[in-house]
Amino acid sequence: MLRITLRRALAGTIAGLLLLPLAACSGEDEVARDQLAPTGSASSDQDVEAEEPTSGPDVGFGPTDYAFTLQVSCFCPYAAVPVRVTVEDDRVVEAVFEKGGGRGGAKAGEPAPEFFELTIDEVIAEAEDAEEAGAARVDVTWPEGSDYPTEVYIDRDERMADEEIGYTLSDVKVLGEGVGG
Repeated sequence: MLRITLRRALAGTIAGLLLLPLAACSGEDEVARDQLAPTGSASSDQDVEAEEPTSGPDVGFGPTDYAFTLQVSCFCPYAAVPVRVTVEDDRVVEAVFEKGGGRGGAKAGEPAPEFFELTIDEVIAEAEDAEEAGAARVDVTWPEGSDYPTEVYIDRDERMADEEIGYTLSDVKVLGEGVGG
């Protein structure tokens, strides 16, 4: 798994922004002139506000109403059994097993135990908290351009057995108009 931290992603972005002015310097004395705007479009005198990102590694997951499949890898009952989690207003309203099986004898369609009731932001926060607490290993796979990580793995203490936990997030579907938050 690729080890990506939010701090590293932010540091890379800042480094790129700091190098941008150097790329603009060509050594020649050029005067920038405003181009005339075509008819019907915004003129150069108007301010155009940049949109703030609503989700991603630096702001979390934007939508507040969504459903996704969560698989938890741990030394626990129901490990790796997919659970469909439904979130409304940033709160889990349902977590049910998608398939049966696992050490706990899960049955498809039955409610999953409370420890599966996690929002995407809570999975992200758990990884951040573990890293801040000095966990032995925190791996986050966050595909470029994605609004959420696809995998999170946490090993809080390399000297301790069976306390590791992994999360796999997939099949995210935004519901209704629940974007914000």
